[in-house]
This record gives sequence, C-alpha cells and structure tokens, in this order.
Amino acid sequence: MRTLFMSLLVLVFLAAPISSFSEEASLFERIKLANENVSVIKAAFQQSSNLSLFNTPLVTSGELILRKPQSLRWEYTSPNTSGFILNKGGGVQWTSTGENYSIVKTELTPSLRTMANQILLWINIDEETLTKDFSIKITESENPTILLRPKNKDMAAFIKSIAIELPASLLGIKIITITEANDSIITLKFEKAEINPQLPSTIFKTP
Repeated sequence: MRTLFMSLLVLVFLAAPISSFSEEASLFERIKLANENVSVIKAAFQQSSNLSLFNTPLVTSGELILRKPQSLRWEYTSPNTSGFILNKGGGVQWTSTGENYSIVKTELTPSLRTMANQILLWINIDEETLTKDFSIKITESENPTILLRPKNKDMAAFIKSIAIELPASLLGIKIITITEANDSIITLKFEKAEINPQLPSTIFKTP
C-alpha cells in the first residue's frame, strides 16, 4: 500500500539546536496569518519512495486537493490510477483495473484514514493536537522545516519522523519527507499549487 513522507535533503537541517516553545509558537502564528484566507489548496505532487528492500526509488505522481476543515482528495495518476477521499460522510478508496479503467471502490482502511487525518490536522494548523501527538523541532531558514516525531508508540512502530519543509511564503507545503520505522524514506514534492480554486461539487464524493 502506498504511504506518505520525508526526504534525505531535510535531514541536513537536523543539526540545528532544538527551538524553544516561544520560537515554535511564533512560526505557527506566522503560518496561521499567511493561511488565514486559504480554504482550498490544490497541488500536483511527485512521490519518490526509497524503500529499504529496493535499490531503485519508486516514483509516482498525482494530485492533492484539500478543503478546510475536513475534506481531502488524494489521487495517483501515474504510473497507475488510485486514490482516496475523506470527508464528513466517511471515506472511500479506489484503484483502476487496467486499460478499461473500471474502478474498484472500498471503504477507507484504518491506516489511510489515520494518514488523511494527520494531513487535515496540518492544513487546519491544529497546533494543540499536533503537540499532543508529536514532539516538534523547528529549523528556521528561508524555507522553514518542521520535524515531527510520533509520541504514540503505535504510530512510532511504522513512522519514525515526518519533516515538513515550507515555502518562503508559508502558503501550503513545499516538501514532505516521511522516514518510516524500517528507514524507508518517502519524499513528496508539491508544485503548481492553486489557492482557493473553484472545485466541482462532486470532487470529494466520487473518484
């Protein structure tokens, strides 16, 4: 199953000393101000998975659409088509079955639901909940980096850390790097971001 997150490039920043809580709060406040009028984010992404069992990275691409407070559509478009949707009514995931592009839909798995909920926590800048779930380390630079390490043992069993690199504007996210417990590294690079685009009414309902 495809999962998310984190790059070797981000690890370079980790030599910086741990920030004080006041510095962390300052960055979160700046992020809130930069995103206060953002209700929808749409972006293309490329995911590179450096899995511990393989020598060659697995590269996929797709599109992410988020609408505050709790709607998310994550879709892979290359090399194969699959994805999931999370909204108020629950969740659904799907995969395509070859050239005819018939769609197989199932209920959202617990692991995908957990991942989607973490993304929504971030997009809603829920600092209080993030602080409960993760230890947080911030590296201030032109593109600030936030490193999250799970406090929950169940989550830590499959995710070692999540690094979030922000653009200079603090609008949206530039790079997410996930280091899994087995040291596999998954890097997501976002581009072509659109802020508050018009969306079809069914975008969070059907694949």
